Amino acid sequence: MVPLGGSHFAERAIPQALALASRWGASIELATVAEVASGGGVARSGKGGDARERGQEQAREYLAGVEDRIRAAGFAGEVEASVLSTGNIAQTLVHRIFEGETDFVVMTTHGRGAVERAWLGSTADGVIRRSPCPVLLLRPSTDDGPEPPAEPVPFSRASAAFKRVVVPLDGSSESESILPQVVPLLGEGAQVTLLQAVPPLSAGGYPYLPHSVREEQDQAEIKDATREYLEEMAARIGGESRSFQAAVPVTNQAGAAILKTAREQDADLIAMSTAGRGGVARLLLGSVADKVVRGSEIPVLVYREPEEG
Repeated sequence: MVPLGGSHFAERAIPQALALASRWGASIELATVAEVASGGGVARSGKGGDARERGQEQAREYLAGVEDRIRAAGFAGEVEASVLSTGNIAQTLVHRIFEGETDFVVMTTHGRGAVERAWLGSTADGVIRRSPCPVLLLRPSTDDGPEPPAEPVPFSRASAAFKRVVVPLDGSSESESILPQVVPLLGEGAQVTLLQAVPPLSAGGYPYLPHSVREEQDQAEIKDATREYLEEMAARIGGESRSFQAAVPVTNQAGAAILKTAREQDADLIAMSTAGRGGVARLLLGSVADKVVRGSEIPVLVYREPEEG
């Protein structure tokens, strides 16, 4: 699924979706939530059946135009256009993801500048908190300028595979649920960095030398055990054509460490699970995932293992 809102900004997810669909032999669903028409355009307010019907018709025409551009770009696979009923956009999209048994979502997020990076588009935010399937979040390059493009973007084919991927783990089964999700995105010869941040044993160390030496030994043992764990996890997504390395930064700022490692590795993807599967936790992204999604300049694959029932 590619969620669209009528803007060229959202359409920047389409080239990546086309590439993945072609590689996987998958169909593409273009989904938009119809708004209520007001006068000659589309507005977020208005009443009456006629206004709703006009809004739906405008949405259908918009998606038909997008599909024509997709065909012109050479995509021969199945394309489905879904005009969804007016309502909360994120909730409506997630309902469609469940209903349509969607396998994968590709969408853009806002936040192209230093200030904007502090927040995430509300629709993307709502989708990744509730989606039962992986969501690939794309953030357009700052080279594209501070404003959304005024003209339609070309649907030239993007890369269907990622070559340098950072996968953060924390030792939990929830974090490990991302491993099978990232495999279909790996390219030939991909380099995967499995990362787990470990906190320092003390904030400032101790001046007493024997205690400090013991502390360093304990920290080294923790790092060695963590590295062994990451090597075991590498076996789950192993392959002769892939290479793996373990990164074990010592820090209390896991989110910052993930972003720093991605920059140093010149990564083209960060793939991670999100925390919070029930109750109040559903209202919040895991704090580390939240920082990574909001701070990353490269695509981020997020996955929240769905609840039963």
